[in-house]
Amino acid sequence: MRGNGKMQLLRIHYQKLFLCVSFVMLVLVFVKVWEAGDEPRGMRQTLQGSVKGQDKREAGAKENSINIDSPVLPPIRHGGHESSKTNVFADLFQDLTREDTCPICFGYDLCEDVAAGFLTLATDSPQVVGGASMYSAHLGDMQKLSVKIPTGSSFSRLDESICVNASLGSGCSVSSATRHSYLGKAQPLSLQILHHLLKIVGTPRNQYPLLMCPSKKLLGIMEQSFDDNDDRFLSHPERIMLYTTLAIAPDIVILKILTKANLNVGFPRLVGVCGRAEVLEGELTPLASMLDESFNVRASLAAQILTMVDDFMEDDPEWYLFYGSWSLDKMAINKEGEVVLTDLAGMAIVDKNLFRDEYEDGTESRTQEVCNKECFQKFTSEVYREGHDTDEICSRVEDVGHLMYAAVCAMILSDMKQHKYVDYFTSSASQQHQPRTTKGLLHNIPASDRATVEELVAECVDETAPGGRLQAAQELRDFLSDFLLDEEDDDKDEDGEELDGKDEDEDDYDDDYDYGEEEG
Repeated sequence: MRGNGKMQLLRIHYQKLFLCVSFVMLVLVFVKVWEAGDEPRGMRQTLQGSVKGQDKREAGAKENSINIDSPVLPPIRHGGHESSKTNVFADLFQDLTREDTCPICFGYDLCEDVAAGFLTLATDSPQVVGGASMYSAHLGDMQKLSVKIPTGSSFSRLDESICVNASLGSGCSVSSATRHSYLGKAQPLSLQILHHLLKIVGTPRNQYPLLMCPSKKLLGIMEQSFDDNDDRFLSHPERIMLYTTLAIAPDIVILKILTKANLNVGFPRLVGVCGRAEVLEGELTPLASMLDESFNVRASLAAQILTMVDDFMEDDPEWYLFYGSWSLDKMAINKEGEVVLTDLAGMAIVDKNLFRDEYEDGTESRTQEVCNKECFQKFTSEVYREGHDTDEICSRVEDVGHLMYAAVCAMILSDMKQHKYVDYFTSSASQQHQPRTTKGLLHNIPASDRATVEELVAECVDETAPGGRLQAAQELRDFLSDFLLDEEDDDKDEDGEELDGKDEDEDDYDDDYDYGEEEG
């Protein structure tokens, strides 16, 4: 009987224990459900940017060459830290994007990745490059990217004008004021709208090359570049973002146009945008850091730049790219070893339909007379003059376009003393006491080739006969292209076998020089 009593007592204790555990489990489930109902702050902020849903995401994926639709990865392990931690700059990134100002912004195709912590800042200390703050960033734990934030007062001026025009007072919410302002009107892109926006943000027309030779076709492709879902119609937010981007960051518009036209002619990949932040491919090595490489390497880079100029003029049957801001500090080398321009704000896109018909069938030469610095500056003074005849002046772009070769040869390639003061795109008065202090890319030319290279460079800078610059630039490009091949041949003996110092069981030598890649 005592045994039966003890067993009954144990069953009672177990029943009480089971009831206690069940109660605790119910409480935990209730707490989890309650917490799930509270959205994270970052996700709430992206609701407005996610209105377009899957259509916008798919359009963004087609435009970007880097896949951003991967699942969120584990927290990034930052260099120098022993433990894995979440991105400590998440709040800073949200503040920089200013997504709350949209559609007075560049767009929001990357905002979900920022909010989810998939696209993260790697530092809170930016570099100031060309009027913008550049932050290092990561895509997951693999890709290195750059986040570009405009500096200056352009955005504050635009915001203020919208608030005033909407009669909402200074410091209003620009996202709410947009529909009540001049930007709220349903109107296609026109030169009048663009000139008005440039006046508001304080950008002189002669400092806005994208308008050098405007045409209806060019304005049309600008609009198409912001048609994210390819429905051939710009929604009101898309149109406002187009206006904003043209006024503040025309380089984004240029990158979108070139990407849609499949023109890969020397520019960094645009990964996407979020609010007032632009995200570009990273791992770019400044061209200036290559000045101490061997001459063979520098010669091959110079050949790439000359090829880039040729591609700008000839690569596309519809569009002629004219770049007027050539300098060593605006060029870099990507991880594939390709030279790219890092500042496209100085790019003009010209409709080839504006050119003279005679050029198309080859019955008239493009180079009718010698054209050097004075010739070019006369042209630019006319093309930027208010009220000029666009069709007449822009039909002559090909007459002076070859001066891009002259600018490259004088300001990037040449190390000759007489070219230290030359700047084809700035008045001589402002440059006469400001010589270029950096070495030219083609310094320390091998003695056996110095005379040939310097003669071609001199003719490239200042042609002495009609067509002399084009011929010199092409000969120089071909001559320099051989140097990298010579360097590869130096690694082999006369019989074509590898030199000593490499074991037979090692892998074959990789003759593709990977510029800018860090070892290890």
